Amino acid sequence: MKGKRLFGIVILLCILLAVSTAFAAPRVIKVGHSGNAQFPYQLYLEMWGKQIAEATNNRYVLEVYHSDLYGKQNQLIEGCQLGTRDMVMATGSLLTSYSPKIGVLNLPFLFNDSEEAYEVLHGPIGAEFAESLAKRNLVVIGWFESGFRHLFPPRPVNHPDDLKGMKLRVVNSAEMIDTINAMGASAVPMGFNDVYSAWQLGTIDGCEGTLTHMLTQKYYELTKTAALVGYMYMPGVLIMSNKLWSSIPSEDKAIFIEEAKKVSRFSYDNQRKLDDEEVKQCEAHGVVFTRPDKEPFRQAVAPVYEKYREKYGEMLDKILAATGRK
Repeated sequence: MKGKRLFGIVILLCILLAVSTAFAAPRVIKVGHSGNAQFPYQLYLEMWGKQIAEATNNRYVLEVYHSDLYGKQNQLIEGCQLGTRDMVMATGSLLTSYSPKIGVLNLPFLFNDSEEAYEVLHGPIGAEFAESLAKRNLVVIGWFESGFRHLFPPRPVNHPDDLKGMKLRVVNSAEMIDTINAMGASAVPMGFNDVYSAWQLGTIDGCEGTLTHMLTQKYYELTKTAALVGYMYMPGVLIMSNKLWSSIPSEDKAIFIEEAKKVSRFSYDNQRKLDDEEVKQCEAHGVVFTRPDKEPFRQAVAPVYEKYREKYGEMLDKILAATGRK
């Protein structure tokens, strides 16, 4: 009799444990990015969160914060390193201080197209970047596309000489600052969400960025000219704090990575469609595009390569070999 009673208690406890597990509150993970609610990163992160939830029986909920509402990128990167923040979709250039070798991605005209960038970042070179960041407690979950960067000046630009005297906002990256200066403009580094007001106040004359920036940040209200130079490629890097990553079971880690790969591939395919659509949308707002010959711009930034050759020579050679240019 006692044996049956004990067996019944064990069964009951197992049922209660199963029920409590089934109805356990999902784990909330927070991630921030600098774009607004219409920026593609918002879509990609929401897709990733939905796919994780479905693949893990809703054990995780991803809360996505746009417009720096979770914190500015530099704050979030540092927070991820310290374990006080969960995740950030970071601009690759901002990770240079944590992994010097990743700064090679800030060099101008490094990739001919986004597919070259995809193959490099999802191969051994991307793995090497990720390994270097992991040493600083920053775990790379995936690489995401955001488009090549162009120039949004106050007047038409067809040649580097046309940039003389212009103050253009740039990301706070030494390589980008040197690149814009080499082209003939004056680079003004500042935070992403400070650009519009600085432009209005005359602190800057224009900026550089992606076509998505022109639309989502409404730069078309401030200038009606844009130069499709495609001079730089800056990937979005989805970073998780090592503290959080270490607390996630191995089987769930595999799901996180696999689903991120799927959304990453979608982001690259989607950007190709967006490029044409965004040009048309900008033109509908009155923006007139110039399509300069890139060669004079490549020649103008040659000193940037000379300056950083010693610093990035090994990684640069690997990328050039991977893209068939060496």
